[in-house]
Amino acid sequence: MKSFFKAFENQKKQKADTKILEPPETPTFPVSFEIDTNRVYVKSTLHYTEDLVEKKVTTGHNKTVYFLYLEPLSDTKDMHEYFYSKLRKIRSDENLHRTLSDMDSARLVHLSDAISEILSGKSLVLIENTDYCYLLSTTSVIHRDVGEPDNEQVIRGSHSGFVENLSVNLQLVRNLISHPSLVVKYTTLGEVSKTKSAVIYMDGRADPIVVEEIHRRLKKIKVDKLMNTGIIEEYMEDNIYSLFPQFITTERADRTALNLIDGRVIILTDGDPTALVLPVTFFSFFQSTDDYNSRWVAGNFYRLIRVISFLLAVTLPGIYIAIITYHYEIIPFGMTFVIKDAVEHIPYPPLVEALFMELTLELIREAGIRLPTPIGQTIGIVGGLVIGDAVVNAGFISSIMIIVVALTAISSFVVPVHEMSMAMRLLRYPIMIMASLLGFVGIVFCLTVYLIHLCKLTSIGKPFFYPFAPFDWKGLMNRFVRLPHTVEVKNEQKEGKNNHSSSS
Repeated sequence: MKSFFKAFENQKKQKADTKILEPPETPTFPVSFEIDTNRVYVKSTLHYTEDLVEKKVTTGHNKTVYFLYLEPLSDTKDMHEYFYSKLRKIRSDENLHRTLSDMDSARLVHLSDAISEILSGKSLVLIENTDYCYLLSTTSVIHRDVGEPDNEQVIRGSHSGFVENLSVNLQLVRNLISHPSLVVKYTTLGEVSKTKSAVIYMDGRADPIVVEEIHRRLKKIKVDKLMNTGIIEEYMEDNIYSLFPQFITTERADRTALNLIDGRVIILTDGDPTALVLPVTFFSFFQSTDDYNSRWVAGNFYRLIRVISFLLAVTLPGIYIAIITYHYEIIPFGMTFVIKDAVEHIPYPPLVEALFMELTLELIREAGIRLPTPIGQTIGIVGGLVIGDAVVNAGFISSIMIIVVALTAISSFVVPVHEMSMAMRLLRYPIMIMASLLGFVGIVFCLTVYLIHLCKLTSIGKPFFYPFAPFDWKGLMNRFVRLPHTVEVKNEQKEGKNNHSSSS
């Protein structure tokens, strides 16, 4: 026993004496007077890549200047028309440095600091017999035109969507919210890709604790891959094993602006036209921009239709399996013989029928997405008609199962957010299995598990099933029901007066 404690004490001493080795700092390389030394350093650091262009220019007073840039990232046309012709007319060192300073440039004394700028599209200017260099902003910007996203189309409202360029996306948001409280914080993600991202929020409306937590989680992301909102979402989720999406993704600028005004935080990534909205609640996935552009009665009606479609998409196949397998006595008398004739000669149990049709529908859906648009639409229509008619005539699947699967598929398409639509398709499979084992009891058990999970789930620390868990009547009227705009303005004015009187 004494030897055990002695060994334990020795181990503690060894841990205390061990020094934590910090990663070595990146070595700095100062600009040398020898221009050839600087050229070799840049080329060797970039591993002699063949898309590194080296252009030699001689000024009017026989001064040698080298331009080094990556050809795919730099605008070579402007460089030939503007920079080179201007430098050839210079007659003195003073005019040379004044001209470079007047351009959109930055002066550096360490050549090692210029490598990352070259990789972002800037051009390095080396001057002979000079111990500093210049960086010129010659980045070539390639982006597609601003248009309406194909997967988030609306009837009324703005038809502008995000593109792959971060600056253009920020401009779209700034055009919709011209307010000084709109804050943009930049960060770089990815050890190798060095992807530029932006965290956007409105100071005074967004929760400071949520903003701080988002920045903390972003700093903890340490990966080498190219960063996009899908990878960021996975690293920032409170529960990565949940089937329910905990953030909303959107490509619409107007929807992003509305969420910013509501106090949410937006994450935009360069190279990805998708904005990440957080934190959100479960009922945020059933809201559409059309709800606010149309009359409030119609907006509430269609929002209710979306919630009902969620319940149908998740439970309808399971209810059919439970009725045919265990609870056929609840079938109305007039439909008894119709259903009996449809399922009597089917050789497989209802669960096998449902799984076969659901997986076939998933195959048709994936084929329609991956193929070009005209061919994809043809495959979806022809495949559904031919396969559905063939399996019914062959006696493998009942005609009622075709109707159930078709209603389920239509219900899953009603939800305006694609992530929740995918979750609905996955959530129905456990219910189908439990319905085949225990009937309605299995369905209730599965739905109870889902409900308990929703009550425990959070989005950046905020309750995901709000305003039902915790229950808040005021939040229910604001989040679930779309009130008329005039009533909302009056309520906001009353809240402002109450807050002012309480503070005074």
